[in-house]
Amino acid sequence: MYTPVLSIHSWLRWLTLLLAVGATINAWRPDRDLSLKPPGRHWDTFFMMALDFQVLFGLLLYFGLSPVTKFGLENMGVALGNSNLRFWTFTHLGAMVAATATVRVGRVLAINAKTPADRRKWRFLFFALTTLAILAGIPWPGLANGRPLFRF
Repeated sequence: MYTPVLSIHSWLRWLTLLLAVGATINAWRPDRDLSLKPPGRHWDTFFMMALDFQVLFGLLLYFGLSPVTKFGLENMGVALGNSNLRFWTFTHLGAMVAATATVRVGRVLAINAKTPADRRKWRFLFFALTTLAILAGIPWPGLANGRPLFRF
């Protein structure tokens, strides 16, 4: 199960990242009436759904399937002392939890906004912060903890 779940998680990051950028750009569109749904709100919905699926597959890896995180969780002292193991045990998870929480907070603030300008501002700001958190948590090739861009 490890390899298929890891592959899905790896490929799903591109969809999630594409939707994150799309939702962030879309959030900048003019919003003139609170009585109407925000323009392009489907970007928000699909972005959050993709992120939720990404988190689901990530948690399957983190708490059950990945030998790396299993070792890190069983040997916290070793994980803290090894930069690669620390990334997979703590940093990657932290960045993605931050991204998940940030997108939800932004969505709630936007829904409860008092003006269309505030709704636009909250959506844009929090979607941009979420996108940055996702980018920071991706194991880019060339980094000490890097992984391939595409798994086959």
